[in-house]
Amino acid sequence: MADERKSKIDLKSRLRKQTVSSPIGSSIPPPVVGAGIPAPPFGSRPKVDASNPYSAVEASVAPPKPQAIRVEMSQEVVDAQKKGRSKVIAGAFAAALVGSVMGFAVGGGCERDRTAKLALTGAHDLAKEVEEATAQAEQLADTLRSAGSTLSDGKFPEEEVRKLGGLRIPFEGANLANKGMGRFSGQLVTMLIDFTAKSEAANDQKDRVQRLLGGSRKAIEELLSQAKNPKIRWSVFVGYGPSGPWASMQPLPEPFLVKSDEKKDGKAYSWPAEFTIKDAGKDVKLNRYTKGNPIASPPELIPVDPESQALVCPVDTMMKLAREVQALQTVLRGQKAAQPGEEEQTGLIDAGTALVEKLKQVGQPS
Repeated sequence: MADERKSKIDLKSRLRKQTVSSPIGSSIPPPVVGAGIPAPPFGSRPKVDASNPYSAVEASVAPPKPQAIRVEMSQEVVDAQKKGRSKVIAGAFAAALVGSVMGFAVGGGCERDRTAKLALTGAHDLAKEVEEATAQAEQLADTLRSAGSTLSDGKFPEEEVRKLGGLRIPFEGANLANKGMGRFSGQLVTMLIDFTAKSEAANDQKDRVQRLLGGSRKAIEELLSQAKNPKIRWSVFVGYGPSGPWASMQPLPEPFLVKSDEKKDGKAYSWPAEFTIKDAGKDVKLNRYTKGNPIASPPELIPVDPESQALVCPVDTMMKLAREVQALQTVLRGQKAAQPGEEEQTGLIDAGTALVEKLKQVGQPS
């Protein structure tokens, strides 16, 4: 009877009466140890649950499992917290946005101010550098003109060649670095690039002219002497061709003067009577033609007038020199259109003058 009364005890009612209030408003039941819970039979072996650290301990001695404490808040509190968090996020976002905008404005303004000052300084420096380069180009053009006059007088332009070695247009791509060109107009940038290309082309062409003059000095001096003391360097001999007689060109082993006032062994100057010509590695002596039938065996050589030779067979050295000098003059002075529709070439000197004026306008009110 006693066991039956114990089993009829209403545990829920008893626990409800013994609850205590927590400071935050939730009810926490006191821990209950072994209240009316019968122990398992002595002969039975408890089953061990690896996931439960208290599974191998009898209920009478095992400590109670901690119970989770749940704090419930009203909907008003939850809504208020959401509003507060939203305000914080919005405030932080606004602060970050304002900071970034202000940083961009201040940083961008400083950068624009810095690049504007750099562009003004760069334009000022470039104007000086272009002026110096243009002055060197004018001096180079004057030196070339002087060399041409010296050659026309039948002299080798030794002084002009020396000056060419010391002349160089001091402008190249490195001059454009760190000059704030990003702030320049497109037209000004194009003019700077064009001037740089012309300067480098002029320097390269000047080096070619200088090498040609220095390396061909002996040949040039011999050719210049032709004006006062012309020499015969070529000859012809006449033979039978497919349809009749024809002449073949033959260079002479040594040139000889057309005329001379000098006497040799008390006799007046005369042309050589015979020449030694190399033929297949052998020395062959040929006579100079004087009279009779020009077709002979062995052939007889007829001297060629040097003036007619220059017209028919211009000397390569002088032709090349004239071509290289003209190319350099075109780079420096430019070239006008020879006929309608042909493009006119602006020279380095004119391009430099226009560029300096354009650079001085940078930063000036339009």
